[in-house]
Amino acid sequence: MRLPGFHGKKMIDIKEYLKKKTARTEEHSKEFARQIRSHRLKTLLRTVAIAAVAVAVIAALYIQIRNQVYSGYVLVSSQEKEHYEQTEVLGYQQGFLTYSKDGISYTDYHGNAMWNQTYEMQSPMVEVRDSWVAVGDYNGHIIYDIASDGTVQEIDTNLPIRKLAVSANGVVAATLEESDVTWINVYNPNGERAVSIKTTMQKSGYPMSLSLSDNGKLMQVAYLRAESGSMKAVVSFYNFGEVGQNYTDTMVSSYEYADSVIPYTAFLNPKTAFCVADNQLMIFADEGAEIPKNIFQSFLSEEIQDIYHSDTYIGLVFLNEEGNGKYRLDVYNREGDKVLEKVFDMEYREILFLKDGFLIYNEGECIICNMQGKEKYAGEIPEQTLLLKLLSGRRFLTVTQNSVDVMEMR
Repeated sequence: MRLPGFHGKKMIDIKEYLKKKTARTEEHSKEFARQIRSHRLKTLLRTVAIAAVAVAVIAALYIQIRNQVYSGYVLVSSQEKEHYEQTEVLGYQQGFLTYSKDGISYTDYHGNAMWNQTYEMQSPMVEVRDSWVAVGDYNGHIIYDIASDGTVQEIDTNLPIRKLAVSANGVVAATLEESDVTWINVYNPNGERAVSIKTTMQKSGYPMSLSLSDNGKLMQVAYLRAESGSMKAVVSFYNFGEVGQNYTDTMVSSYEYADSVIPYTAFLNPKTAFCVADNQLMIFADEGAEIPKNIFQSFLSEEIQDIYHSDTYIGLVFLNEEGNGKYRLDVYNREGDKVLEKVFDMEYREILFLKDGFLIYNEGECIICNMQGKEKYAGEIPEQTLLLKLLSGRRFLTVTQNSVDVMEMR
């Protein structure tokens, strides 16, 4: 049956029309897809170009800042402070600590007194780690464990204190004398004794130095031991976490060094520690098993004058025997590579590592260098400077006998 007005030829035209429409639709779809791909490619290339320009600008700024040379300084602010005889000054947080036999206090870089802790000590020992401060009296028995807000925990060791260490979370370790036994006690921030290690000269040796990791979980101890008529150094690591529970006295690793004495130990960061003997430098790394291993050892033929470090670099100061300059600073990275030798002639009070450099200063002058050894500044600073430290950018805190100054390099 045919519908009125409907013919077969029209049916053929409709099929052709639908076929051509489908072809056109597919072509449009392909063209649309090509346009999308082209747009995405252009967007990607534009993003990459912008990123490349940004990286180039940042790199140029970094190089400019790194190589920037200063001709002098201005005092951005200056606050008077009282001068006390027989006091010591240490850098701390965004300010400084002042301590003596009568107490310790924290002052910020504006000159504001933040907290104060009084005590009576004959020979105060002060250890600073991040925001925590530990103060103990050599041959005394009281330790003050102080947080950044001034909260203090008083710890009574009941035995004479010989050495002290503190972690970045307030864990305190101390060596304590008792006749022919030396104890190494570790206290948590609440003042509770968490670990007690008994040492003797015959068995383990005498603890010459000790240090704690940031979280207080690892402790490094350098012993001096007499054996067969000669002396040797022993560096032992203790793990107070789960790993250490599987070892005797939680000692997870130990290394011996013949004919050496190790008076200095420290942690660079949570996984890297080092120690300096009278004749060598050793670096230890925790490679994930929480068991530090000796990854670097270098013998030193010269006598070390001073030791400085940051979380990245180790600096050893020697008397310079060749060329101009009285002193030589050798800088090592965390892997033990010597990255810099800097000869200088200035009598110095302290050496501080910066993000990409270091500064050397005394009571009236300083040298600022980048890690390539280029001097960015060598000249005067405020007179009677007791402390110089970086605040940010080009601004430094200078604490003098009578003032607290913020100095900006120009």
